[in-house]
Parts: sequence; structure tokens; C-alpha cells
Amino acid sequence: MDVTIDKKLKDLWKLQQIDSRIDALRAVLGELPMEVADLEDEIAGLQTRVQHITDEIESFNHEITAKKNSIKDFQRAIEKYDEQLNNIKNSREYDAINKEKEIAGLEILSAEKKIRDFGKQIELKQEMLDKTQGNLDSKMKDLDFKKSELLEIEKENAEEIEKIKVERETAATKLDARLARAYGRIRTNMRNGIAVAPIIRSSCGGCFSKIPPQRHSDIRAHYRIIDCENCGRILVDQAITGIAAFDEEKQEKTTRRKMRLTTAK
Repeated sequence: MDVTIDKKLKDLWKLQQIDSRIDALRAVLGELPMEVADLEDEIAGLQTRVQHITDEIESFNHEITAKKNSIKDFQRAIEKYDEQLNNIKNSREYDAINKEKEIAGLEILSAEKKIRDFGKQIELKQEMLDKTQGNLDSKMKDLDFKKSELLEIEKENAEEIEKIKVERETAATKLDARLARAYGRIRTNMRNGIAVAPIIRSSCGGCFSKIPPQRHSDIRAHYRIIDCENCGRILVDQAITGIAAFDEEKQEKTTRRKMRLTTAK
């Protein structure tokens, strides 16, 4: 049998109310999921930075070890040159050995300078590492806290959300396929999730644009489903919503606040 427009509007409004309850429960999570994701990205970046600095320090230490080994080699060469000086045969040989000894000495001085430079670099890198690691440890603690908080909130609301979802499935089956698709399309396009809006003070409860008197009259007549000329939401009057006139101001403030929050996101 044919379903009256009045019945369709009531079913639409009921479905909207159920979806709004689900939205409200999910909104309890607030910015936590996004904050957790941001922290995870930040931690990944810090971990990469810690590894990079650690690799640099290790590289400097390898360089220092190489320079120390080089110094030992030059020191052994100098000892050998000293032995050779005891057995020189002419001044030319003496000058040549002293030249080699001098070069070895300069190489030692250069290597020692490099070691000092690498040491300073290690000190600077170690400071950066300590600071970055401290920042990483702090972020890890924040992540653990936010994850546990998120898990707790999800646990608290999971059962109720599942219960409401069952209620939603029942309410959704009362709509014909075409109307259900239209409702879903409108709801998807609205940032605050409101597809069916009540009339508040002769205005659309979704976008608050004024409804022309004739259109308002047609909505009250329930002879067809009418949408808002400005935002496209399905409009329902007090007979459908049951919102008393004295509650309209409260409803308007709630809707405006919800719109501000969704716009901010």
C-alpha cells in the first residue's frame, strides 16, 4: 500500500534523530583520533632524526678511530726514521730522512686536529641527540596517554553505538530505496550530518535561511516532500518534529553550535 507523505516525513525525521545520536557519540572522541595520528607521524619523524644523528655520531667515531690508527702508524714511522738517523752516511740522506720525519710529524698534528674537530662535532650532535630523544620520549608518553584515552572512550561508547546502529537499521528499512538514497546523499553533503532539518522561527533549521510563507504553508500541508531552496535539506514542521515553539530557540543554538564545530574542523 502507498505510504503517506506524513509517514515518510516522520520516518525521515526519526532516522535523522538516530543518526544525530550516533554523530554525537562519535563526536565525544573529539580531536583525539586526529591527535593520535599526528603524534604518530611526529614520532616517526623524530625516530628518523634520532637514527640519523646516531649514524652521524657513529661515523665521527669511526673517523676518530681511523685517525688514531693513522697517528700510531706515523709514530712508528718516526721511530723508524730515528733509527735510520743513527746510520746515515751523508748529509743528503740526513736531510731526506728528516724531511720524511717532519712530514710524519705534520700528519700527526693534522690528525690530532681532526680528532679534536670530530670530538666537537660529536659533542654538538650528542646535544642534539639528547634533545631530540627527550622530545621523542615526551611524545611517546603523550601518544600512550592519548591512545589509552581513545581506547577507553571507544570502549565506553562502542556498546551504545552498536545498539543504536541496530535501531537505525530498523528505521532505515521503513524508507523506500529512492528516499533512502536521497537522504544518504544529502547527509553526506552536509558537514554537520543534518539531512532533515526542522523549521525554526520560520527558517531552515540547517542553514537558517528564511522560508517563504507559501513554501512554509506547503510544508505544513504534508502533500509532498519539500527541501530548502538554499541548502537542499529536507524540511519538516513542528507536527513532524514535535519541537514546541518555546524549544525552538534552544534547538537553534544547538544547531548553530554544531555547525560552528564542524566548520572549524
